[in-house]
Amino acid sequence: MLTNNLSESHSLTPWERCLRQIEEKIGSSSFETWFRTISMTTSSGGFVTIQVPNRFFADFIEEHFGEIIAETLNKNDIPCTTLQFEPIEKDWKIIEPISNTIKTTKEKAIPRTVEKSGLFHPNYTFDKFVVGDSNRMAHAASLAVAEAPGKTTFNPLIIYGSTGLGKTHLLQAIGHFAQKECTADKVIYLTSEEFTSKYISYVIEKRDSTSFYKRFRDIDLLLIDDIQFFSGKHGTQKEFFRIFNKLLLENKQIVLSSDRPPDKIPDMMKHIINRFLGGLISDIQPPNFETRMAILRKKAEIDGMSIPNDVIEYIANHVTSNVRELEGILIKLLASSSFTGRDITLDITKEICGDIFSQKSEPVSIQMIQQKVSEEFKCSLNQLTAHSRKREVSLPRYIAMFLCKKWTRQSLRSIGFAFSGRDYSTVIHACKKIEKLLATDNEIAERVEQIEEQIRAVA
Repeated sequence: MLTNNLSESHSLTPWERCLRQIEEKIGSSSFETWFRTISMTTSSGGFVTIQVPNRFFADFIEEHFGEIIAETLNKNDIPCTTLQFEPIEKDWKIIEPISNTIKTTKEKAIPRTVEKSGLFHPNYTFDKFVVGDSNRMAHAASLAVAEAPGKTTFNPLIIYGSTGLGKTHLLQAIGHFAQKECTADKVIYLTSEEFTSKYISYVIEKRDSTSFYKRFRDIDLLLIDDIQFFSGKHGTQKEFFRIFNKLLLENKQIVLSSDRPPDKIPDMMKHIINRFLGGLISDIQPPNFETRMAILRKKAEIDGMSIPNDVIEYIANHVTSNVRELEGILIKLLASSSFTGRDITLDITKEICGDIFSQKSEPVSIQMIQQKVSEEFKCSLNQLTAHSRKREVSLPRYIAMFLCKKWTRQSLRSIGFAFSGRDYSTVIHACKKIEKLLATDNEIAERVEQIEEQIRAVA
């Protein structure tokens, strides 16, 4: 892991500074897996080449970390207008995949925003979605609206649940099915952040909100992911409500996802919530053991991996709440097998994943810390994560972020997300502010210490 000793920062090269900042954003585990063996070259005109061990590396890093790398380079005065990833022959101290099966492994990329209809991720379809008790209703409702958009009582359909349980998979499966089976002529899939970005572009830069509204005039199916990020964005909410009403009146299908029940999204207009409640709201719960086993087998099958049953059982016993985490473990095993030439066995899996799984048994979580802080400062969890800047709310929020960074192994990005999708830089700012207060304000130091005593009791 990169050291955090600031006294050494002046001796670092610009690229080393970038790597340090990238590690803070994505966490040490992902950094060790994907960034330890890469290097960078630059040329005139802001052309940056990231050298990686093989094509598997190139595809995965570009898909998952390309934007972070470009942003970090530019912030550190390394101009980056064009970023490419180049597999290169070099002494990487690893070997190429040992079989054609691994060489041709399909990437398991988390879908990005779809710019045009028809570009849904090929792995995010109904036949590749594993149905279990935890998601059966959400799956059935999704399939129903995909078969007959706007013709069921499930309008709007809102699917909610924690991160990594399959909400995006279902939304994209609906869009994919509607296009393939021609049940909808025009389909738009957006994240809430892209909806907001495009709205701002039209209204502020082009001064033309009418054209933005017209983009949704003739669509048959609207899919919007992560609507919790509309929280506090009143201008965006008004435009969304305008489009939402128009589509509902014309019996066009609307499908939304959220990380929480719609009525629990802070700072969302009441009339929007009321309209949400008129449709079907279906949750997705963490998968049970049998479903986790089935998910692992399905993912391995899709990627052409051969994994023994004892390995699948071991992983399913230790990863209990997040489908995406199951996927990540498989990627880690695949990478290890590819780089070392060793078959995937239970002993190898324990060697690779043992530390990760032992950390997961720690009872200190972001949610637990949020609860303790809200109790100490007598504010609700909604207030703690809302977008208010009032000191009576912002101070406890900063303290909660500081304690999450100190007491959990979550990345800055994950911590920010748990506070209504805030950026990792907000977490850094919060931690620095609390560190200063602890050194100068005895009352705050005492209250933080009281919270930490409660954390120590369960740690």
